[in-house]
Amino acid sequence: MDRLLVDVVLPVPLPGAFTYRWTRVEDAAPPVVGDLVRAPFGRRRGIIGLVVDTRPDPDGADTIDGYPLKDLDAVLPEAYRLDAHRQHLVGWMAGYYGVESGEVVPLFHPPKPGTRGRRSRTVTADFPLDDAIDITLTDHQAATVDAAHDLLDRGAYGSILLHGVTGSGKTEVFLQVIRDAVDRGRGAIYLLPEIALTPQTLARITARFGDLAAAIHSGLSAGERCRVHEAAAAGEIKVVVGPRSALFAPVRDLGVIVVDEEHESSYKQDEKPRYHARDVALVRGRQCEAVVLLGSATPDLSSWYRAGEGRHQLLTLPDRQGGDLPAVELVDLRGETAQDGFSEPLIGAVDETLAAGRQIILYHNRRGFARQLQCRDCGVVIQCPHCDIGLTWHLKPRRLLCHYCGFAREVPHACPDCQSPAFLPGGGGTEKSELVLRASFPEARILRLDHDTTRRRGSHGRILAAFARGEADVLVGTQMVAKGHHFPGVSLVGVLAADDGLSLPEYRASERVFQLLTQVAGRAGRTDAGRVLLQTWQPEHPVILAAADHDYRSFAQIESAHRRAAGYPPFRRLARLGLSGPRSDDTNHTAAQLAAALEKELAGPERDILGPAPAVFARLQNRFRHQILIKGDLSRAEKTWLANCARALRDAHRGLDVSLDIDPVGLY
Repeated sequence: MDRLLVDVVLPVPLPGAFTYRWTRVEDAAPPVVGDLVRAPFGRRRGIIGLVVDTRPDPDGADTIDGYPLKDLDAVLPEAYRLDAHRQHLVGWMAGYYGVESGEVVPLFHPPKPGTRGRRSRTVTADFPLDDAIDITLTDHQAATVDAAHDLLDRGAYGSILLHGVTGSGKTEVFLQVIRDAVDRGRGAIYLLPEIALTPQTLARITARFGDLAAAIHSGLSAGERCRVHEAAAAGEIKVVVGPRSALFAPVRDLGVIVVDEEHESSYKQDEKPRYHARDVALVRGRQCEAVVLLGSATPDLSSWYRAGEGRHQLLTLPDRQGGDLPAVELVDLRGETAQDGFSEPLIGAVDETLAAGRQIILYHNRRGFARQLQCRDCGVVIQCPHCDIGLTWHLKPRRLLCHYCGFAREVPHACPDCQSPAFLPGGGGTEKSELVLRASFPEARILRLDHDTTRRRGSHGRILAAFARGEADVLVGTQMVAKGHHFPGVSLVGVLAADDGLSLPEYRASERVFQLLTQVAGRAGRTDAGRVLLQTWQPEHPVILAAADHDYRSFAQIESAHRRAAGYPPFRRLARLGLSGPRSDDTNHTAAQLAAALEKELAGPERDILGPAPAVFARLQNRFRHQILIKGDLSRAEKTWLANCARALRDAHRGLDVSLDIDPVGLY
């Protein structure tokens, strides 16, 4: 057949497929369902879309449904063709997340398909590894490997939630299961929450599997990403490693999907399509009859609940390898005189640890020198002109900075309201903590890990590798220091503000705080006795107490009771409609109209409509923000109706943005 009509879904927020004409050129093979093609759309050319249907064009029509029939620009090579499993995944994601199929397609190919490039080398920043060492699995580790082995033997889908305390050897279990799959000729995908923060895991994977493994992530060039994609499609690469985008790689005969640190919110994409990689991994695993391993010391409460229902097999690693979990001490700041954020017990512990030649991690989930600058006389806080947020004071470079829109200004010489020259810095951050440590311990070698010190490509890995090699005594940083790192030399972890975040008006606030505290505490005592100090204003808070006891089960029980009573996930589904616009009154009025429509169409005995209400951050980047929450299950048709409402509102109100987020992980 020399001419075909080809139906293509494109990455545009419009329903249905668009029909194009394909005409044979020389001996070119015709496009088939699943192929990616380049097509003109409006004034643009080369838009990449997915072929969903083809049919003969015997009459050679020049129009279709009254519109001129355009020719396809090109058909991409077979390496970019979506197999039946991934085609099905496109449809499932579109239906579940309330988007058009074409808007999902860009996830399944590199940004510039077909770009020539060399094989990428996974950069591991020369982390010290102990994988030359013979490994003997514990009984609990072996039980998990055996459970996965049984599923691989039967060629059956199964999901395993591996709840292992920090340092219990979850990574080794994952690598053993992947080896089992590779030895059978099957492939694997290993998902990491943030590629830049986990170079140790990357180093272990590449050391174990060599050229059979490769990373794919946004830090690679277009050519490198295409090379990995094409090699995976050809079966040359068996193990693809990366953040959530690696989930869509064309790994042949996929046998294992690992979702490491499955609780991490970074697995949720915060732009359209707003999917959660953990949930999509489960769907892809079922389609491919693969084993899906979800691992965490602090599982997402939804995963824990599903395991309780029998939807995941729950297996545990209750013991730390090489020693016991570190002892945790609570420092009650209400009875302490803290100097620049450091209590006397914490300063004393740092001194003792340095004297013993051991390493220290200090966690403060705020960057900068002071979180706000306030006039000492009139009390005015210097605000961002574009956001309803105080500016953070940074010393290097010396400026006031908004951490949400990037606005920066010089530190004023006088208050803009009363002209007083006296300012009072409020709160602290990692920059201030580093300066305090340098002043108190001038001989100590100190590294800082936060957004300000990691702007350059590869800087995360270099800082972490230097600390792992023992080239620094203290690592001070934001939550980046809590991300699953293994530092044998660390015997002390200090948390400057353990209750920071507990008061946020967000249903997952307690869970996030517990996860962060437990994870960062787990960096201590990997090879000998460890010690953790949590400075807190609320030492009696159940979340603080559970974290201090390394007691996930108690936390899950307490938090589940609160969630059940309030009707929040995992006990009820949640959807969020977010509205933002340049004018407060217009945005507020439109949000009220939308909420009224939702009450009429969707409210019922099993479904509640909450709002509209201002978002937690009511103004960001000069846009006023409101949100509406829907509690309860939504059908695919109802999600489509919601998406159509959002599109109609955007079309009717210039400058208004309306977003639909199914299963949101944050309500900010």
